[in-house]
Amino acid sequence: MGNWQNIYQQGRQLNKYPYDAIVSLVMRLRHTNSSLSALELGCGAGNNIVFMAEEGVDVAGIDISSVALDFAQERLTRLQLKADLVNGHFTQLPWQDNSFDLVIDRSALNCVPRSDILVALSESYRVLKPGGCIFSIMYADTHPAFINSGYQHDGFARQFSPDYFSDIDGLFFASKADVCELFSKFAITQQSYDVSYDQNDKITSAQRSIVAYKSPIAQIT
Repeated sequence: MGNWQNIYQQGRQLNKYPYDAIVSLVMRLRHTNSSLSALELGCGAGNNIVFMAEEGVDVAGIDISSVALDFAQERLTRLQLKADLVNGHFTQLPWQDNSFDLVIDRSALNCVPRSDILVALSESYRVLKPGGCIFSIMYADTHPAFINSGYQHDGFARQFSPDYFSDIDGLFFASKADVCELFSKFAITQQSYDVSYDQNDKITSAQRSIVAYKSPIAQIT
């Protein structure tokens, strides 16, 4: 907790703009569900929360950093928007079963080891309504930060080089097989692998995006 708290206290990672893939997914879901409810795991400074609240989504977020949540709440209050923000850990979600149509993980789950990810995904499954969707983005095991890290255990890495995540305690990097294992409770309908390269065709970043459902599967049109 302390590491992320310090990062936010230094004014870093206080993002204001929503992630494009979340914008696209939310707008598609809104076409078929005007009363969409959503929960973001590790919502940070609330960039995605504010966007969803502006679009009329019944939105909630949980984050371990009180500093980030204060920033998010200040924005919501200034814009006269509402969201249910909770200071806590995503392995213990304080919402009832079958509460949300959508759960969002924008590279939050990969901040903890595999055992915690499994618990968090079990909790996410619990709070999703039948037919509800989870959208997750995780760093891939082909990311150079993982390959060049000084410590690795069961997909979790520490001791990053100065070029990658040098101020973060540790991160989980998922293989394709990891995704299948971690999301085994869900029906995975989409999995993509996105890689960025430099001018010498060297990988600079790699991530996996997952769209999955709690049965019965709903359809996005």
